[in-house]
Amino acid sequence: MDELRQIFKLYHEVLNEGSSAVLASVVKTSGSTYRRSGARMLIAKDGKSAGLISGGCVEADLRERSAPLFAGGLPSMVTYDSTSGDDILWGLGLGCTGVAEILLEQVSREHQSKAIEFLEACRQRRCPGVMATVLRVERQLQPERYVRACLSDGSWSCDGMFDDATTSVLREACEAVLETGVPVHKTISSSLGSLDVFVEYLSPPPSLVIFGAGPDAVPIARLASELGWTVSVVDAREAYLTRAAFPEAEALVAAPAEEMVERVTMTENGLALVMTHNFNRDCTILQKLFHTEARYIGLLGPRAKADLLLDQIRREGMEISERALERFHAPVGLDIGAETPEEIAHSVISEMLAVLHGRHGEFLRNLTGRIHA
Repeated sequence: MDELRQIFKLYHEVLNEGSSAVLASVVKTSGSTYRRSGARMLIAKDGKSAGLISGGCVEADLRERSAPLFAGGLPSMVTYDSTSGDDILWGLGLGCTGVAEILLEQVSREHQSKAIEFLEACRQRRCPGVMATVLRVERQLQPERYVRACLSDGSWSCDGMFDDATTSVLREACEAVLETGVPVHKTISSSLGSLDVFVEYLSPPPSLVIFGAGPDAVPIARLASELGWTVSVVDAREAYLTRAAFPEAEALVAAPAEEMVERVTMTENGLALVMTHNFNRDCTILQKLFHTEARYIGLLGPRAKADLLLDQIRREGMEISERALERFHAPVGLDIGAETPEEIAHSVISEMLAVLHGRHGEFLRNLTGRIHA
């Protein structure tokens, strides 16, 4: 189960039990930090937690700082500065040479989390969203709550403490981030003075369609599901499409090769992996996939097989565009020496992640620039 689903699960458990929790959100970073802005952790009063803010460096300290909020205290900002070495004196020993600002907010039936509920709604609708969190208001030193504005799929909401002009500027900032997909920190002028705002982009989970339900598809589907991706498995052999083999797949689709692509949804950010182990079926599926907007089209098997398939497709009269060939990955996966089905699954999923993030799968030690943009 991926991090966000763990947070959603714990959130609903807390509300159903009538208990309370503290939501810790990274809202601003500079320098080198383990997690970037937008990372979250939910800390329940009974000690349970979901999500990570760091690699384990600050979580214990955050639990201690959460105690006043469990007692009804106001939300607060916590700053961890590991650039000076003072964190070693404090016993944290972060060692990341960066600064992270973390917002702590109480969560309960009386104080339900707009942030978590908006995140969950975007995930369920599979559409991108933007959430603006007002971190500081010039004339309000200790807010009783942190104002949020949310935009998704044409739906707009904003906590009602600002005038129309300020709300309009907030919406414009959200619309700009929705267009670019790049989170920003902004200073906005308002009747209450300047506002320090974090505007984050919430992307829908990637969708992976696996064409072929053989045993080697099982670890690929499992890894993708653990990352929170939406997984569909399609095969002509209905007996292979079982919940025992693919327990977390959203859809198990039985269809002949001629209908497989039409029976699933291939979005412009979608991922497709062809592994039916049948030349003719692979040929039929690839012809149809090349006409979709799928971000990634992978084919399991050696380069010679891919060349034969492309030649066969061209002989049948189909012209394969340069754009389609750019998205076509065969042999599939990163060069990590993978041999077993589990190793191959890691290789394939890693290549898909690299494509989604616009990276090349190099050793980080060989990079000359920053790891994060």
